Amino acid sequence: MKALNCFYLLSLLTLSLYATAMGGTGVFLDKGGWQPIRDVKDPFIQTLGWISVTQHNKRTGPPLSFVEVFKADIRKDKGTYYRVDLTAKDRLVSKKYQAIILELEEGLDLMSFTPLGR
Repeated sequence: MKALNCFYLLSLLTLSLYATAMGGTGVFLDKGGWQPIRDVKDPFIQTLGWISVTQHNKRTGPPLSFVEVFKADIRKDKGTYYRVDLTAKDRLVSKKYQAIILELEEGLDLMSFTPLGR
């Protein structure tokens, strides 16, 4: 009986830690609150795109080559999030992707990197 109670307690603790960890990811960021960034040619915004592709390449392969950011949004929600739509080359073919980046005191963290529909 004690072992069963410990199992339930451990399961509840694990689920609560998982829910807390998921609270800061892009999962909850698609329901509004994004503000458009008008100057997507700004060097900082273009750097966000380059960093997104670089971090994506470290996590997966084959490598992509950054081309440009063509749309960007910002959201302040328990941190500063950037959503950038970008073009990157997969060998010779240009494809469009969306990245969500969280700005932290120690740097930038790529939260998601997904292909955009055609």
